[in-house]
Amino acid sequence: MSPTNWGGVGPLLASNLSSIDFNATPAAPAAVDSKDDRQPYTDSYSVTLSQRLPWTSLMELSYVGNRSRDLQNTSGAGSNINLVPAGSMLGEANPDTANADKFRPLQGYQDLNLATNNLYANYNAFQMTWARQRGSYTMSLNYTFQKALGIVSPSGGQANLDPFNLRNNYGIQPGNRTHLFNAAYSIVLPSPIRNNKIAAGLVNGWQVSGIAQWQSGANLTFNGGGNDNFNMQLNNAIIPGSISAANPKGIQISNQSILGTNAIQLNPIVTCDPTKNLGPHQFINGSCFAAPTQVGVNGPTLLPVAYGPAFFDADLGIFKNFQIKESMKLQFRVQAYNFLNHPLWSFPSGTNNLTLEYQQDASGQITQTNPNFGTATNKQGSRVVELEVKFYF
Repeated sequence: MSPTNWGGVGPLLASNLSSIDFNATPAAPAAVDSKDDRQPYTDSYSVTLSQRLPWTSLMELSYVGNRSRDLQNTSGAGSNINLVPAGSMLGEANPDTANADKFRPLQGYQDLNLATNNLYANYNAFQMTWARQRGSYTMSLNYTFQKALGIVSPSGGQANLDPFNLRNNYGIQPGNRTHLFNAAYSIVLPSPIRNNKIAAGLVNGWQVSGIAQWQSGANLTFNGGGNDNFNMQLNNAIIPGSISAANPKGIQISNQSILGTNAIQLNPIVTCDPTKNLGPHQFINGSCFAAPTQVGVNGPTLLPVAYGPAFFDADLGIFKNFQIKESMKLQFRVQAYNFLNHPLWSFPSGTNNLTLEYQQDASGQITQTNPNFGTATNKQGSRVVELEVKFYF
């Protein structure tokens, strides 16, 4: 990556930041870490044990893993060198409304993100396969138990989590699904009728195939972009006891007023195991989270991972073949996607079922008021049937 020219100051390298005019209008240019010459790499490893079984089938047991290091990072955790130090804004009369740029180490700039290579990730999985691919039927069963770990949400903004300590951001990746099972099959049914063309046309030439999939739930705590993210809304709640002559309306709760910096994400305080004592179709217990109200006290960098509803789908196809000549065949198909018509409980984008909604009453007490938090109230999915005719020649 080439160094960035900004405002006529020439290449902006980590080694010459001290010579830049910091009286310039605050900005957030990108920079290149001139001392970092690392390149991303991945080590992959696996071992497989295969065993032939009766019915001309094969069983395989495998361990599959990889280890990625020196992944590119251009913003956020481990990259920003001009962060407001934790606690530095707490001396202000009202830290929530104070100008955070006044407390940055390098004056004249806002965020200064170095393009560097410091991210890392790991993947480990146990995989089991049973397959039969001979004769009138073909079947394949696959099961995977896996875990994907890495730096969670390394990008800038509120996704920073803890940008001062990259190791604190290491956890289960948003896309991780612990259990996966897939079954695929294709069965050619017997054709017993030989001497009666009408009966043979009805009975012979049938084929059934299908796919069934089951996956454990998605990571709801860190589930990627969109308005359906796990998040916290404080609705202008103030720090209890913060009303004074200098602040007659009190000081609003924010990362600046509680942590003294705008760099660290403000997280709820965890008071119990949020995956316990759940109601019907509930996957996260909102009563296990409390709003942060004490200066200097934040919730954990990585909140406890909670998994959502499992995914299940079954597709079925029924084929009828009419052999016209040796090289000519007419095929009628009926294919049904989600043929069991099994809708799935889900958290679709646009709902607030993963939003902790806090409200403060006249006495100053802050309570969680979203009755649907952590509960799947929507179903998605329906049966789709397709009819097809194919002519082979």
